[in-house]
Amino acid sequence: MRGFSTELKVGIFALIVLAVLSYMTFKVSGKEWLRKEGYPVYVYFSNISGLDEKTKIKVAGVDAGIIEKIVLERNRVKLRLRIYPEIRLYRDAVASIKTSGLLGDRYLEIKPGMDQIVLKEGETIQNVHEPVDIDDMIYKLAGISDSIQNLTENINDVLGTEETKNALKKTAANLADLTGNLNTAITANDRRLKETLEGINTLTASINKLVEDNSNEITDTVSNLRDLSAEAPEMIKELKAASEELKSLLEENRPKIARLMEKTDKTMSSVQKVAEKIEKGEGTIGKLVSDERLYESVSKAASGIEDTLARIERFRTFVTFKGEYLTRTGDGKGYFDLTLKPRPDKYYILGVVDDPLGSVTTTKTVTSVNGVTTVEEEELIERKIEFSLQFAKRFKDLALRIGLKENTIGLGADQFFMNDRLKVSADIWDFDNEEEGAGKPHLKLYMDYYLFKNLFISGGVDNLLNSRWRGIYLGGGITFEDEDLKYLFGSLPSVSVR
Repeated sequence: MRGFSTELKVGIFALIVLAVLSYMTFKVSGKEWLRKEGYPVYVYFSNISGLDEKTKIKVAGVDAGIIEKIVLERNRVKLRLRIYPEIRLYRDAVASIKTSGLLGDRYLEIKPGMDQIVLKEGETIQNVHEPVDIDDMIYKLAGISDSIQNLTENINDVLGTEETKNALKKTAANLADLTGNLNTAITANDRRLKETLEGINTLTASINKLVEDNSNEITDTVSNLRDLSAEAPEMIKELKAASEELKSLLEENRPKIARLMEKTDKTMSSVQKVAEKIEKGEGTIGKLVSDERLYESVSKAASGIEDTLARIERFRTFVTFKGEYLTRTGDGKGYFDLTLKPRPDKYYILGVVDDPLGSVTTTKTVTSVNGVTTVEEEELIERKIEFSLQFAKRFKDLALRIGLKENTIGLGADQFFMNDRLKVSADIWDFDNEEEGAGKPHLKLYMDYYLFKNLFISGGVDNLLNSRWRGIYLGGGITFEDEDLKYLFGSLPSVSVR
């Protein structure tokens, strides 16, 4: 067989070298040797500086397609991408322009996303991370550098003088002295702070022990309050009926009462004339006054006066000032109570209350614009002075109260512990639901604890049955016994009408 000629061998070698060089050229330049199949998608950027057609698309660093076409559309750049068939993109995919290395070529990177909906052929990638413009960044950094330079010059102008330096030194010295004084004060009062904390811990332990020791009594008290609440509606009906009967009785006998007052005036005039005659010694009574037997009469009168004074001594009066902070309204409520106690087991309470929710007025404004009706409600809350008048009867450690409570009929109960140092109380009133926004009576549960003889703290839940005004309150007050008021009430004349 005839061998190959030298020219043929050189030609074949040259073709092989040319094919290898062509392959290496396409491989190094990143151009496609043979066009791969795929599906087109679109993406929009404001600036694609560094991207060209045929630029590679990468997903997680792996080639995933190329940029087929770049078109400027309405001041935005529209890229037509061809994604290889084996690559799946989703609706939440993110496109961004990245650089290979510090000074390498730019390429388009796509994060496929995690959504379950696959991005179909011809759809657009919605999530885009725009590239940072280096020129704009340099301009901004230059502006910041100028601002920093101006700030430095201003600081040097302010702090560069000797007066400012001396003032800063004095300020530092004063701060050092102040720190030393604070350290000395804290060290000196450390023992007092520890004693105060120990006292608080002891008080907390005492209250816990008190609740544990008297748990049965507290349970009985709650049961009694439930029974009282069950009987309250019937008692209210009876009180209303008695009030109506008393009112009608007064209306019927008003003329008789007027005539009785006229007769009383005439009688007092007659008595005055008789007294003048007695003083002059006229008549039988006048003579009896000058008689020696007057001594016996005076002795008997003195005995009666002594009995009256004994009753006055037993009569006790207490004055109480109390303040509360209502967390629901963020306002304060004040009380002034005068307690008249003729006997240990019976007393009367006269009170004046400064109520922050005394008057609540709701105003509705109806406006109509273009056939649309709008209703606006405005709530006006005003403070109001209210009065209480209650009669109380005590049975050992339980006291029951009834009467007028903040201008309405009300009931109350008090359970005493620790020789009356602790009082757990419940009050209910406003059975006609006269308060604004109240659908049920006003129920208040609270506790008063006397820290000292005349000073006490108070806390509890106010308006428990009405969610609109329900809230916790904290407060305290003082109470003292007034001897002058006792003798003032004891000196009032007692008149018996037959």
